[in-house]
Amino acid sequence: MKPLLFILTLLFLMGCHNKTIDRFKTHKATFAALQQTKQIALLKEGEVDTLISATYLLEKQSLAYGAKNSNKGISERFVVGIFFGDANATFEDLNITLNNQSPIAIKKVENSNKLLLTIPMLNSWSSYYLIAFNPINQNTIELAFEKEGVEKKNKKFHKVARYLLEPK
Repeated sequence: MKPLLFILTLLFLMGCHNKTIDRFKTHKATFAALQQTKQIALLKEGEVDTLISATYLLEKQSLAYGAKNSNKGISERFVVGIFFGDANATFEDLNITLNNQSPIAIKKVENSNKLLLTIPMLNSWSSYYLIAFNPINQNTIELAFEKEGVEKKNKKFHKVARYLLEPK
């Protein structure tokens, strides 16, 4: 009786273990994207004028969406969701830079695009753009958003885990 109970318990625990591992693997990409997503609110006179969510696409994610730059290697890519509080505002009103460099490519992303499936913070009222910059050879990069008459905001993104950046 005891060997049968032991075998049944062992089979039960092994069955749960495999499912847990599979679930972790499917959420690993989402977790990585969530770590690289920042929310930015540009304020005008104390009220939100523009709401932005920016997701830095790590190298593997960028390669999946054609990030190979012709002669300079992998470009820095972001998926940026923008919601303007002012109905008359457009994407062209916004100045986006990465380490004070202008983008090399900006492409509007349709809501049906599979790229948006990897983005953790989606909403139906934002417009999404895939923005590429020349490669930057630093572990920490700074994305800046500026709009005329509104405060400028910067957000830092890390290409490697933060604990690797800290002195030992």
